[in-house]
Amino acid sequence: MVIDIKESPPPSEWGVEVVRSGILELAASWRHRDIPPPAFDYPGLPDTRGPRWFDFCVLATSVVACLWPPEDDQVWHAELDGVWLDDAPGLFACFTRLPTLDIRDFVGFTTNDGERFFAGRGCLQQIAERSQRLDQVATALVDRWGASAVEIIEEADWDAVAVVDLLVKTVPGYRDRADTVIGAVAFDKLAHLCVAMMNTRSARPLQGIENFPVYPDYMLPKAFRHYGVLRYEARLARAVDDRQLIEAGSNWEVALRWATVFAAERLGDALMDLGKRVPIPSLDYALWHEAVLGPDAGEMGEHHRTLTMAY
Repeated sequence: MVIDIKESPPPSEWGVEVVRSGILELAASWRHRDIPPPAFDYPGLPDTRGPRWFDFCVLATSVVACLWPPEDDQVWHAELDGVWLDDAPGLFACFTRLPTLDIRDFVGFTTNDGERFFAGRGCLQQIAERSQRLDQVATALVDRWGASAVEIIEEADWDAVAVVDLLVKTVPGYRDRADTVIGAVAFDKLAHLCVAMMNTRSARPLQGIENFPVYPDYMLPKAFRHYGVLRYEARLARAVDDRQLIEAGSNWEVALRWATVFAAERLGDALMDLGKRVPIPSLDYALWHEAVLGPDAGEMGEHHRTLTMAY
């Protein structure tokens, strides 16, 4: 059984509570705020459009994960045109700084290739895993999709949900599920993010993106906790604040992401009740921007740390 995490919160005993009053307060404070659709126009992205943009999205988004450093290491940055970028912009910059982007160049990609490709300053974790992921993604695109990501979109007839489904089913690394004692939980964060990015530079709009859930990562739970929307049990709060690793697939980790999806849906409902309709992907981008690039990002406290390639 696949649980509808948009419609129900995680079990309370898993350590994360969605606070109704926090949702209402955040909705009231954002009632008159401009919350545009995500433009994905931050530094690090190329000027590419058309099929090459789709290729870029599928390759690059597959490794947008675990961008925080281990304790006592420095945040990783990549350089592009004399500017040092961290987080997702830095990761995307590694692809943008290639003279050309060719899917076939990543077939057989090795850890040594990855060390050169992701060269920067600070610590980027899981370079071996990222290198293997790029090899697997490129191989799947060549073998299944004729070395062109636009084939996936055309197969799905430009339906955004169908594109996500094809990515999850046919491209390694895009399946993001947790099997729990009460049922399966489907997040598929990178697949949703990839398709949303594709759409921003597509000559033909993908249909149905406005119905996507948020893309639960490290930063959205951090933002929701800061705004009083999520409340952690004492042991989980200490673990997050002390930068302890939260095991992937554990009740804590699943609850953090599940509660984030559920809370975002309820925030959208609360804004609608106030007369403001905001598609959930727009809320996702607003929350992520606040937690990563916003003026108060440094005051929001710690995010949870899970060593994973899922987000």
